[in-house]
Amino acid sequence: MNIIIAILVFGLIVLVHEFGHYIVAKKNGIMVEEFAIGMGPKIVGKQVGETFYSIRALPLGGFCKMLGEEEESSDSRSFSSKSVGARMAVIAAGPFMNFFLAFLIIFVISLFVGFSSTSIGYIEPGYPAEMAQLQEGDKIIK
Repeated sequence: MNIIIAILVFGLIVLVHEFGHYIVAKKNGIMVEEFAIGMGPKIVGKQVGETFYSIRALPLGGFCKMLGEEEESSDSRSFSSKSVGARMAVIAAGPFMNFFLAFLIIFVISLFVGFSSTSIGYIEPGYPAEMAQLQEGDKIIK
């Protein structure tokens, strides 16, 4: 069960990372030929518009294949034809989305779990806490 949970969590991280590349590529007018989660042979895939979306057999990563990413292309929608700034934005978008996901997870956890505080639950008679006149429920702030 733990392995399945680890694969699903890793898949979510990869999905968010690759989506970062995908969305910034699209915003910069770059053609995304394929968006895949996993590596190796395709388990399932579907062509939607100009992009082929697939889930692969090995849950060890993913990729966002863009036109002109591996070879020079004169097409105006290729990765290689875009400005250095646009290419840098596409490359940086994946790691940026991972940071965004981390902050989102921390924020959501803090909403439900909150932050713990140090408070006194029990005073043992005759111990220094009783002599210092601490009481149950007192909060330690420093």
